[in-house]
Amino acid sequence: MNIESIETFVLLAENGNFTKTAEIQYLVQSTVSNRINELEKYVGKALFIRNNKNVRLTPSGEAFLPYAKRMLMLKKDGIIKARSIGIYDDRLALGLVDSIYKGIISPILKEYFLTFPNIAVKLKVNHSEEIIKLLSDGILDIGFVYTKSKSSKFEIIDFLEDEIILVTSPKNKMMIETEISYADLIQLPLLYADLGEEFFKWLSKLFGDSPLLKLSVDETSYVVDFVKEGFGYAFVTKSSVNTELKSGELIHVKIKDSIIPTRQIYMLINKNKKTSTAIKNWLEMILCKVNLT
Repeated sequence: MNIESIETFVLLAENGNFTKTAEIQYLVQSTVSNRINELEKYVGKALFIRNNKNVRLTPSGEAFLPYAKRMLMLKKDGIIKARSIGIYDDRLALGLVDSIYKGIISPILKEYFLTFPNIAVKLKVNHSEEIIKLLSDGILDIGFVYTKSKSSKFEIIDFLEDEIILVTSPKNKMMIETEISYADLIQLPLLYADLGEEFFKWLSKLFGDSPLLKLSVDETSYVVDFVKEGFGYAFVTKSSVNTELKSGELIHVKIKDSIIPTRQIYMLINKNKKTSTAIKNWLEMILCKVNLT
């Protein structure tokens, strides 16, 4: 199995067309076909279902695709690492969930940049599950996630317990109260972002397991954009909207008769890389900024 076959497989999986894949890679179509055939022989399973015009992945192909993508990422990461030798003293590879980066890590990372100019930084923003996979593969050094991994490859630190709050905007045309009851939520145009299982259980007691909400997305930042325009109310992590709360762009609406679950942030450290200069410097800085136990 060679890397060129993996690259061709991923491209074909993404566009579903042999001709287009050949054009993108500047190859003749027969070369694309040969690479896929060789890969299927190596794997021992058909990876694509073919018809006259397009192709689609078989169940085996679907299972293989995320691993193929990670192989390509590992290849790219290795090349960058090799080329950086002699230019930078070391490199720090961080993986973060978007809301964690914007609300908490961004200012610390900028200070790290200024304090350690001879250390390069790789930043990967994705969902918790994907960050954990990349850490496990050795592509990342440290991850900030909402999911507590059970892998023995990581040192896991309870980094921060983030408060979840209800917010709205002064542009909201509904009468805004700064304190409401839990039961009042059912009357609000609620914009929903995924804030974890515990929060969903808390909200489901009122809305049910399949709530009909005005907007549902999986990233807090998208919900915040809608709320700031006055479209409704949303639960968000407090750290992700501190700037908007201070400026008055958003208003904190308190729930007077129910305790909203908090959201735990975990820092996962790849044990195999903990002795690197880049990680040691990062951990020293984090320990100064946040009270970790």
